Amino acid sequence: MDILSEFESSALILIKIATLLFLLFYIVFAGVVIKQAKVMTETIQMGLEGPIRTLVFVHFIFALLVFLLAIIIL
Repeated sequence: MDILSEFESSALILIKIATLLFLLFYIVFAGVVIKQAKVMTETIQMGLEGPIRTLVFVHFIFALLVFLLAIIIL
């Protein structure tokens, strides 16, 4: 039984690390979205630059908060 509990704890640690890595990659993705939105708003003038930038930054901040919350919880 002791081997089984060690395996379960090792598996949970691996799942936690994988989750944190996924969320870290998602933060990188949110950063890429910021860059793409900047390029798009410079290229296409459509009058919605302000709301688009706001939405992109809210998305990035939300991704950071989810990552920090995951670190606290996990």
